[in-house]
Amino acid sequence: MPMDVSMFRYVDSLPEENINLASSAMRGMNPEGLGGTDIEEQIARLYGVEKEQVIVTPSNTFASFFTLYHLKKKITSLVTIAPEYPAYHYQAREIGMNASLENRISSDGVDLSPWDVDEKTAYVISNPNNPTGLTWSDESLKSIARETEGNESYLVIDDTFSFFNGTFPKRLETGNTILLGSVSKFFGESGIKMGWIVSSKNIIAEMKERMEIMVPVISASVKRRGTYLLSNISVYKEYNKKKIDENSKILFENLDEFILGYKGNIINAVSVEADSTKFAFSLMADGVSTVPGYYFGSDSLIRIGLGTEDPERTDKGMKLIAKRLSSWKR
Repeated sequence: MPMDVSMFRYVDSLPEENINLASSAMRGMNPEGLGGTDIEEQIARLYGVEKEQVIVTPSNTFASFFTLYHLKKKITSLVTIAPEYPAYHYQAREIGMNASLENRISSDGVDLSPWDVDEKTAYVISNPNNPTGLTWSDESLKSIARETEGNESYLVIDDTFSFFNGTFPKRLETGNTILLGSVSKFFGESGIKMGWIVSSKNIIAEMKERMEIMVPVISASVKRRGTYLLSNISVYKEYNKKKIDENSKILFENLDEFILGYKGNIINAVSVEADSTKFAFSLMADGVSTVPGYYFGSDSLIRIGLGTEDPERTDKGMKLIAKRLSSWKR
């Protein structure tokens, strides 16, 4: 995966008053409130598992790192797709894993079909996919999951965005499946830094043996805030759906022919065919921030987030993107 241009340098260059279509999280609803401290039990209820099948982590990013660290001696390689959230690939390489990308983007969109599962391999995805918002089918996930156990392989699914598509929680009872989640996107609460890992009892038990070495203590106040948020999913869902539906309508009115995803996602990918970083920088000159597909392994798209701006600013931003696309030399 290319990384000639630093993502941090790109983000740092965003103007403060830009129209923010780069964020993949919600903004605009943040009521105060605290719940109980037994967050593991609450997450277990959401997934329909037992408390012993849950680990709470300081963030989703930490959850993915801890998972890969745990799997390092159990597998010989890690596979993910492009386009996909790049942290898994980078984290795997950072800890010395043999990590590879499989290109799943074409002129027809993004192919989210099953893999032929190799022995001792971890298959890592986000579901819905980040950056396109496309959802892996149940058939695809079950097909991969069924093969992992016999092959001593693993399917790792980051389902943080599944809160948005109405199918949360997704529980896979077969194979060596590990689920990762977070409150950062749906609830817009990245500040409290809380994620989780859900898997079978034996996988979680093995992970817990390393927790005292690897996992920082999560404060009671963070856990109480987390339980409050998860207790109010329906309230957030109503607010989020209204905002995303409004902004999604604007997106499709302006950019329908360029969209790779489906209506109603918090994140969507728009085809620019090539030079996504150059295109994104040109948008910044117009006062609109997006995320280049370059960072997701596919330089042919940009990611647009619909959870931050209100409709008036979203409409202005979409029109500027459409205008830039009409004159973009591809």
